Amino acid sequence: MPPPRAALTTRATLLAVVICVLVLTLAYPLRLYLKQQSKLSELARTNAQTQARVDELRATVGRYDDQAWVSDEARRRLHYIRPGERAYLMPAAPTPAPGDEGERGGSSGGSAWYGRLWSEIATP
Repeated sequence: MPPPRAALTTRATLLAVVICVLVLTLAYPLRLYLKQQSKLSELARTNAQTQARVDELRATVGRYDDQAWVSDEARRRLHYIRPGERAYLMPAAPTPAPGDEGERGGSSGGSAWYGRLWSEIATP
C-alpha cells in the first residue's frame, strides 16, 4: 500500500509563497501609481479651471481696447458726463431704522439708546 499523499505538496507550497511575495512586492508600487494618477487628474481639473479664468480675464482686458465700452464704463461707474450734457442725480430715499416707528414719541431725547433711556427715566 502506498503512503498517504500530503494535501499540500512542496511545489504547491513554493508556488503559493512566490505568489504572495509577488503580490506584496507589487502592492505598494501599484498603490503609489493609483495615488499619482488621482493627483494628476486633480491637477488637470485645476489647470482647466485656471485656464478658463485666464481666458476670462484676457477677454476682460481685451474689452479695454473698445473705446465705446470704456466710455460706457466711465459714465456708469464714475458718473462722467460729456461736455454739454446735464446730469441729474436723485437722492436716495432714507431708510427707516428698525424699531423707529413706535418708539419716537413727542420727546425722544435723542436717537441714541442712552438718550431714549434717559428720557424714559426722566419722565414721571
